[in-house]
Amino acid sequence: MAAIIGDSGVVKYGTTDSEATVANVSGWSFDISMDTVETSSMGSNAFKTFLGGKYSWSGSIDMHWDNADDAGLESFETALLANDIAKTVILYPGGASVDYWHGVVAITSIAMSGSMGDTVKLSANFQGVGVLNHTG
Repeated sequence: MAAIIGDSGVVKYGTTDSEATVANVSGWSFDISMDTVETSSMGSNAFKTFLGGKYSWSGSIDMHWDNADDAGLESFETALLANDIAKTVILYPGGASVDYWHGVVAITSIAMSGSMGDTVKLSANFQGVGVLNHTG
């Protein structure tokens, strides 16, 4: 498999089957984790033992804010304030191709920042609700 350069990534967000491309994305990430349950007992060897538990996933989308095209900010802000957990995020690492990750998310926070000599930044953090699917 060839390496993929990060600047060809695409993020889509919205209602299932009508997701819109998020404008001005500068980066995105997601993490998958698994809970563990310790099963160590007294008198056993010096190493702890564990069982695997439940999985969870979360991530973030970083953007350059554009007040002429702030649909991304508005859709994330609306979802956050309405406690909307029925929207889907689709993360394409190599452009809108057949290889992507997708799932239903809850927007958990939005942050904006600005400083001299740089663009105004917008970041939306999300928590996966249920399964993270990989297609491709």
